[in-house]
Amino acid sequence: MPANGIHTLRQIRMVIVVGLVAGCLAGCTHPLVRNLDAFRAAKARGDYEAAKTCLATDARIWFDKKEGPGAELSPRGGPYKEWDREFRSKSTREKLRAGKGTVSCVSYETNDYYRLLERTPTPARITYYFDDDRKITGMLYQRLSTIATRPPDRLCEFERWAGERYPGLLDSDEMKIPRNPKRWRELLVEFRRDTGLPPIE
Repeated sequence: MPANGIHTLRQIRMVIVVGLVAGCLAGCTHPLVRNLDAFRAAKARGDYEAAKTCLATDARIWFDKKEGPGAELSPRGGPYKEWDREFRSKSTREKLRAGKGTVSCVSYETNDYYRLLERTPTPARITYYFDDDRKITGMLYQRLSTIATRPPDRLCEFERWAGERYPGLLDSDEMKIPRNPKRWRELLVEFRRDTGLPPIE
């Protein structure tokens, strides 16, 4: 075969390989990841009926350890759904990995609660569990940092202020996180105002 023919053949092969790789990147997303993305997208746009189709009956959520019955994981979210809505929580994910019946990622969350306390977002590992129909059966949220390793914030200042201004309030059942997020916001805003800290938009 002439040299220019070999060169042309190599070009054709390269085009085919590039096309196959691009096609795989565009359309070969793991089916469990596709279902997870569909669930997240449906929740984000408020289409809870669509989100429900991605969940198994009685889906659960656990925090730190997958022990006991967990809490309900509904199309609208878990026990922090009102807290997350009030504090405008947003998260990014990295190191997405799909395994046999699981998808995990490292997540960084930002929200107004952290901003009001001047807390740096810290990583958490989130693992989703799926049944044979690729529906989400559970979610495990594990913090990857401790209070000791977390950068300093204003939580201790806030707790001291609240203890003097509203004795016993933060220790009450009604203020156990994630309960009463609106009241938490009011207190944090008041704390910043009283202590001369700039407001958080």
